Amino acid sequence: MKKNVLVFCIGLFCSLSFAQNNEVILSVGEDNITLGEFKAIFLKNNHNDSIITKEYLNDYMQLFINFRLKVKEAKELKYDTIAAFVNELAMYRNQLAKPYLSDNQFDEKLIEEAYERMQEDVNASHILFAIAEKATPTDTLKAYKKATDIRNKILKGMDFYHAAKQYSDDKSAINNGGSLGYFTVFMMVYPFENAAYNTEIGKISKPVRTKYGYHLIKVNDKRKAIGEVKVAHIMFKLAKDASEEAINISKTKIEEIAIKLKNGEDFSDLAKQFSEDRATAVKGGSIPWFGVGKMVKEFENAAFLLQTIDETSTVFKTPFGWHVVKLLEKKPIPAFEDVKDNLEKKVNQDSRNALRDKALISKIKKEYNFKQYSSRLNEISKYIDESLSKGKWASEKTNLLKRNLFVLDANYYTQADFIAFILANQMQVKDNYQTYFNDLYKAFVSESCLSYENSRLEEKYPEFKSLLQEYTDGILLFDLMDDKVWTKAIKDTLGLQTFFNNNKENYMWGERVEAKIYTCIDETVAKKTLRQIKKRHRMLYLTDEDVLKKVNYSSPLNLQILGKKYSQQENDYVNEAGRNIGISKNIKGKDGSIIIVDILALIPPQQKELSETKGKVISDYQDFLEKQWLDELKEKYQVRANAQVLHSLIR
Repeated sequence: MKKNVLVFCIGLFCSLSFAQNNEVILSVGEDNITLGEFKAIFLKNNHNDSIITKEYLNDYMQLFINFRLKVKEAKELKYDTIAAFVNELAMYRNQLAKPYLSDNQFDEKLIEEAYERMQEDVNASHILFAIAEKATPTDTLKAYKKATDIRNKILKGMDFYHAAKQYSDDKSAINNGGSLGYFTVFMMVYPFENAAYNTEIGKISKPVRTKYGYHLIKVNDKRKAIGEVKVAHIMFKLAKDASEEAINISKTKIEEIAIKLKNGEDFSDLAKQFSEDRATAVKGGSIPWFGVGKMVKEFENAAFLLQTIDETSTVFKTPFGWHVVKLLEKKPIPAFEDVKDNLEKKVNQDSRNALRDKALISKIKKEYNFKQYSSRLNEISKYIDESLSKGKWASEKTNLLKRNLFVLDANYYTQADFIAFILANQMQVKDNYQTYFNDLYKAFVSESCLSYENSRLEEKYPEFKSLLQEYTDGILLFDLMDDKVWTKAIKDTLGLQTFFNNNKENYMWGERVEAKIYTCIDETVAKKTLRQIKKRHRMLYLTDEDVLKKVNYSSPLNLQILGKKYSQQENDYVNEAGRNIGISKNIKGKDGSIIIVDILALIPPQQKELSETKGKVISDYQDFLEKQWLDELKEKYQVRANAQVLHSLIR
C-alpha cells in the first residue's frame, strides 16, 4: 500500500500571481486536477464577491481531497461500468444537452417576434380548403389551385363572406362567413398567424399552407392589444331553442337588475341573489382573468369596452343568455422581461417548434459542411413500394447498395446506414409510400446531424463538460457512499451495537421530568379536569381513559392528554410549569385553551438504550465508517496538493 503524502509543493516555474488554469493543483494517484477544473467547482460554490482566505482555501482543499479520493475509488472498483449508473448518467446527459442542441439566436428571434405580436390583436376571416397534412403532391396541387382560383374571384369582386359560406371546408363558415373574430399570438397555428399579422387590413393573403390544408385569410381589422380583464357578471340563462316569450322574460329580469345597479345596489349581492350562473354567483359573479379570444364575441366586446374600474355595462345578449358585466381589474401587456420565460415555454410547445428544429439542422449542416449525393438516394428509391407504408418493406434487393449518401464533417453516411434506419423505424402509415420514404430520409438526416452534434458537446462547450463531470462524480460518489457507509451502517446491526457499546458516554439522557399535559378547551373544562387530576393523585389506579371519559362526555374535543418523559427545553408548557413535582397553575394557550401540567417525577441523568437514540447512533456510526474508510484511501492513493497554485485564489 502507498503511504499517503500530502505535499504542498513549491512551483519552480511560476509565481504566486501568475498561476495558470492548466497548472495541476491536485494529484490523486495518477489523476491530475488542474486549477481551471478546481476553480470551476470552487467558484460555483463560493460567491465571486466573497473574501477568500488562506485558511478557508486549506479547509476547502481537505474536503475536495476527500471527495476526489472517493471518486477515484469508485472508478477503480468499476462503478462507472454498472448498467444502473450508465443509464442514470445517460438520462442526466440528455437533460443537460437540450439547451445546447438548439439555435439560440433563432429562438431569441421567435420569442421577440411573439412579444411584438402580443402588442396587437388581429380580426380576420378565412376560407379553408382542407387536405391531409401529408397529402400526395397531386392532391396538394389540386387544393392550391382551387384556393388560387377562389382568391382571384374575390379579387375581381366576389364577396369574401359569401365565398366562405360557399367554398370553405370549415363547417362553421356556413353561419359566420369564415369570421374568426379577434385573436392574438399563439392562438392560431404559426403559418396562419404569420400570414394574418403580415397581411394588411382589407387585403386577402395568398394561399397559406397549414396542417389543416390551404387557407385564404382576409384581415378585417387590427387594434392595440387589450391585455386581460377580470370582470363579474349577472346572467339569466336562455335555452338554445328558447321561445320569444322566454327571451323577453329573461331580458326583463336583466333590465330590472340594471335599474337596481343604477340605484346604487351592490353588484356582488345582486349576483349572489339573482344570477343563474351559480358557479360564479357564489363569488359575487366574479370570472377568472381572460384575454382576447377566450369568451364568446358578444361577452368579450362588452367586457373590453369597459374602461374604468367598477364601471358596469349595458345589458347584452349572448348565445347563453342575458348579461350585465362589471369591470373589476385590468392588466395591460406585461413588460418583455416579465413574460420572456413564459413566451419561451410557449414557443417550445407551439408549431414554431418545427421551425426551431429546421433552423438547428440547417446550422449544423452549415457548420460541418454537409454535402448530399441525391442520385444515390434515387438508387434506393427504385426498390421502395407500397409495402413501406404498411411497415413491411424488405431490403433483400438493396444488399449491394453501400455508397455514400451524404458527408458531415468528413464522416460518411452510407446507403446501407439509411436502409438500416428504414428497417428499424418503418411502421404502418396512411401516407403515400413515396412521401413516407422522403419523410424517413429527412428524419435520418436530422437524427444523424443531431447525433453528431450531441457527440461533440464536451469538446465544443467546456461548461457542458464540467457540468457533466459534476453529475458523473456525484452519482459515483452517491453509489459508493451508499455501499460503504450509509446502507452499511443500517444493515450492520452487530457493528452498530459494538459502536454504541464503545461510545455509550455520548448517548446520555440529561435531567428530565415525567409529566402529563392536560389541554382543556376552556376554563369550565379546566376546572373539571383539575378535579379529576387531584382525584388521580388520591386514586392511583385511575387512567387517562378514566379522566377523558369523565371530561369528554359532552364533546371529544373538551380535553386532550399527553404524557411522557420530557427533556429540558423540549416543551414550552413543561418549562413554564417549572421543575417542582405537582400540579401547575393554569397556563393560557395561544388558541385560548387552558393547559395544566402535572409533574409526576424528576428523573436524573441516565444512560440511553440503543432503541432510544438509534437514529443518532446510526449517523455517528456512518461518520465513523467514513473516516475509517478515508484513512484507508489515503493509504492506498498518494495525494499531492500544490499550495502555491491553490493560494493564488486568495483575495
